[in-house]
Amino acid sequence: MKSKKFVALLLVLVMALTMVACGSKSTETPSTTAAPKADAPAATEAKGEVKDVQITVFHYMVQTTKQAGLDAVEAAFAAEHPEYNITWDNVMYNQGTDYFPQLQTALASGDQPEIMMGNPGLYPDLVEQGYVADLTDNAVINGLGLPSGDLGDVSADGRIYGFPIDFKTWGVFYNKKIFSDLGLSEPKTYTELLNACQTIADAGIDPWAHAFGDAVFGDIEMRNYIWTKALAAGDNDLFSKLMSGEAKLADYPYFAEGLETWAKRLQWMRDDAMVNDQNAALEVFTSGQAAMMYFGSWGIGDLEAMIAGSDFEYGFFVEPIDDEGSAKLNVQVDQCFMVNPNAENYDVAVQFMEYWVTEGGSSWSAVSLMPLLNGSVADNAPDIVKTLASIKGSGNIAHYGDFTAPFNSQFTTDWRTYLTAFAESYSNGSNQSPEECLKAMQAKFDQNIAENG
Repeated sequence: MKSKKFVALLLVLVMALTMVACGSKSTETPSTTAAPKADAPAATEAKGEVKDVQITVFHYMVQTTKQAGLDAVEAAFAAEHPEYNITWDNVMYNQGTDYFPQLQTALASGDQPEIMMGNPGLYPDLVEQGYVADLTDNAVINGLGLPSGDLGDVSADGRIYGFPIDFKTWGVFYNKKIFSDLGLSEPKTYTELLNACQTIADAGIDPWAHAFGDAVFGDIEMRNYIWTKALAAGDNDLFSKLMSGEAKLADYPYFAEGLETWAKRLQWMRDDAMVNDQNAALEVFTSGQAAMMYFGSWGIGDLEAMIAGSDFEYGFFVEPIDDEGSAKLNVQVDQCFMVNPNAENYDVAVQFMEYWVTEGGSSWSAVSLMPLLNGSVADNAPDIVKTLASIKGSGNIAHYGDFTAPFNSQFTTDWRTYLTAFAESYSNGSNQSPEECLKAMQAKFDQNIAENG
C-alpha cells in the first residue's frame, strides 16, 4: 500500500515546494527577466514588461498534502509564465465553521479574492451577487469531455460556474493485519459487516475510529445509503424538492432506513468518537486501537504521511448498505474552484485554473495524491488511489452531480448538525430514534424555507 520510494519522493517534493511557496502565506515567484538598462529601450520592447500580479485563493483544504499540492501547481504555473511576477496569497479556513463567513466578509469589504473554492450549488448567493464567473462557454472545460455527473457538480441552474480538478469518495478503511489475524475478509453484505464488528469487539479491539468532532463525518456515513437509494429510485430532484418545501424527509423512506442501518454500527463507538477530528481519529486507527475507520479519499495523503516508515497496511471496501449488494461507490467532485470576475487579476486567475485542469494536474496529483477526473493518477500514488480511479471509470457509482441540485450551504450545515446529534445520542446512551431525528431536522428545514421565502 505504500512504498519507501513514494515516501521519499513525497518528502523531497514537499521540501522543494516549501522553498518556493509557503502554504497559506503569501509567496512570491521572482521574475527571471533582468531589468532593462536605461540606454536599451529596444530590448525592453522586445522582451516586454513583467507584470506584477497578486492572486488570492480562498480555500478550505485543511490537509497538509493538499496545501503542498496547491503550492506545487502554483509554482509550476509561475515557471511556465515568466511574463508574470506572481504573489500567491492562499487563505485557508475550515469549511464547516469559518470558510463561508470569512469569504463573505472579504467580498463585502472590497477585498476581492480571484479564486474561491467551492461547489457553486452550495453558494448560490455568490452566483446571484455576481461574484462568480459563468464558465459555460469556457473552451478548456468543454474540452475535458467530462460526464454529466462531474459537470453537474460544478454547475448551478444549468450553467457551469466552477473548474473541476479531481474527485472524492469515501468508505471503510481497515487494518489489514487485524482482519488477517481474526480471519476476516472484506464484507459484502451489511450482515457480514456487523458480524465482523462483533468479532473484532470480542477480540478486545474497538471496531471503529470515529471523527464526529468534524461534522462532515456524520454526513459521509449516511450518504452512501441516501445517494444510492435515491438515484436508484429516480429521485434525482430529491434535494431541490426538500429545499423548496415541495417534499418532506418523511416522503422518502430511505432516510429513516438509512438512520436505522447506521445506528446498528453506532453501538461500537469509542469514548472519544464525538471529540476526535480527522487527525485524532487517524491516530487511533493507525496505532491499531481500532480496526476500521469510515474515511474519505481526501485524506489519503495525510494517512500515508502518518504511517511513513511503519509496517502498517490498510485496505478499503465500499460499505455494504443492505444484504442485496446494492452498494455503489459514492463520487463527488472534490476540488472545485470558482473565479471572481470582479477581482483585479481575473484574467490571470482564469489562465491559472485552465492550466490546473490540464497540464498542471500532474503537479497537483503528484503531491496531493488525489485522482484526477479523467481517471489518471500520479505514478507515485498509493494503490488505493489507482483502485478508486478504476472504480469511478467502471461506472458503478452514485454521483452527487446527477442530482438536479445539491443542498445549499445552509441546508448542508443543518443536515450535518442533526446527523451529528443523532450519533451523539448513541454515545451518551439516549439513542434517538430515526423518526425523532428526522422530525427535528424537518422543523429546521421548514424554518429555513419560511425565512428565505
